[in-house]
Amino acid sequence: MKCEEFYKNYFGIESPYEYQVKVWDGIYSLKYPLLIKAPTGSGKTEAVLAPFLSQFINNSFSIAPRLIYLLPMRVLVNNVAQRIKKYCEKVSPYISVEIQHGDLPSAPFFIADIIVTTLDQFLYGFARASKQVGRHIDVPAGAIASSMVVFDEAHMYRDEFTFSITRALMEILYKSNIPFVVMTATMPESLDKNLFENISMDSERRIFGDIDLKSHLEITIKEEPLIKNNEVNISDEILEEIKHKKTLIVLNQVGRAQRVYEEIKNRLDLNNGKIVLLHSRFTKSDRERHEKEAVSIIPHKEDGMIIRPEKRGIVVSTQVLEAGIDFSSELLLTELAPADCLVQRAGRCARYEGENGKMIIFPVEDDKGHLPYKKEHLEKALEWLKINSVFNIKDFNQVCFFADQTLDYQANDYEARDTLIDLYECVLYADEKPENIQLREGKPITLVIIDLSIGEGRKKEDRIRNVLQKTNIRANSISVDFKVGWKLLKDGILKYRLTFDAEKGLWDFVETQDISPFNYYLLEKDNYDPYKGVIPDASSFII
Repeated sequence: MKCEEFYKNYFGIESPYEYQVKVWDGIYSLKYPLLIKAPTGSGKTEAVLAPFLSQFINNSFSIAPRLIYLLPMRVLVNNVAQRIKKYCEKVSPYISVEIQHGDLPSAPFFIADIIVTTLDQFLYGFARASKQVGRHIDVPAGAIASSMVVFDEAHMYRDEFTFSITRALMEILYKSNIPFVVMTATMPESLDKNLFENISMDSERRIFGDIDLKSHLEITIKEEPLIKNNEVNISDEILEEIKHKKTLIVLNQVGRAQRVYEEIKNRLDLNNGKIVLLHSRFTKSDRERHEKEAVSIIPHKEDGMIIRPEKRGIVVSTQVLEAGIDFSSELLLTELAPADCLVQRAGRCARYEGENGKMIIFPVEDDKGHLPYKKEHLEKALEWLKINSVFNIKDFNQVCFFADQTLDYQANDYEARDTLIDLYECVLYADEKPENIQLREGKPITLVIIDLSIGEGRKKEDRIRNVLQKTNIRANSISVDFKVGWKLLKDGILKYRLTFDAEKGLWDFVETQDISPFNYYLLEKDNYDPYKGVIPDASSFII
């Protein structure tokens, strides 16, 4: 089946973009690896999905029998998996799509037709971390060896440590002849050269999608921060615009997002609309609910058609929606961020052809206001925007220049070399402790939300044990950096660490005086709001 025919019959797209045709040809010609650079909203996911799914029509699997789709954050996994499932249903009801991440290990062996997962989980599977998959340590590695691997928005990891591991993984895949594709809208030239330094890349393997989406976004830069001295700085004029436009507001830190959410709720009559808060400090069940609601109240696509909700819709978020969420606001309020983040956020406003939108950029306060980003990247972005006042953030050539001029992301050569050796050893011998393998400099802990009001027993300890047996641990858990745990412990909020008796199959707990990575800790429901997430804000730099 030809490329154009497949897109028309199964994706409902009359004519694919030129770059999508090149991706189709490149994948079928087995010209790996491929690097795809194309604007947000231009169909990069469809570009790699189309040739893979066409194998099921032809009943010939010359590309690979399975696809592993990697995302930078677990909060993106569910949304992207649902999009992929809808496409698969149009091709065949027998194509299996499974999610693999720390919250929901429904496909721990990577054996479905399509696995949507995070880079963290891919690393554990590749390194044969035995505690992740029990005694079946060779199954994930074997599945990876027979897959096409897609790194989506590979620039979003940002720190040198994670880039070094990504680079090591890519070099192993390359030397092992495992096909892989890297996709990005805003990878700066510095990172491009660095990641592929030891990988042969000719011009045919670099596909540039210079797409004119025929949409426009007016940019305004404010002088005062959106939050100043802990007070939300939204003028009556801007509030009036929010009343009449589908609005997205993006903050760099969870605590600030929570404050803006509360401010707008208090100042606006929401009887004729909804406001939703999105960030990573919600339980799995609450996060899924908020994601679905956020998409439903902002213009979005369903089966190729744009759905425009009638009522007022406001989404307040951190950077968790910078990739993977397909909706299009009319008004975007955002804190200053690095060039790639601003471009990604702009990709959620006036996203569809012929749309016009407005983007208002607010500076951040000094001190730690720039976190989780490097202060210099924010300063360079702001300086560049002020000098280039006619910048069109919907013009992809200008976007690439913006990223190249203000960002210097790259892997650490020494760390990449050491990581390569570590990964080879893991693959050869299997690592019994996942704690020995990490993707990021920070390490996670898991907070489990418990509601003591439903517990039975006179003593608090008895009520906790009773509640644990009634609680769905995975659905009510949140993964955060262990530094957040230390702050909560210091404030007297975290007091107990969870333990698990494998023989009895029961959870228990012990009092704790410290916080250790990869452990589970109890957080009482008084410190959690299903609409706001974990409270109080324990750390400024966890998204």
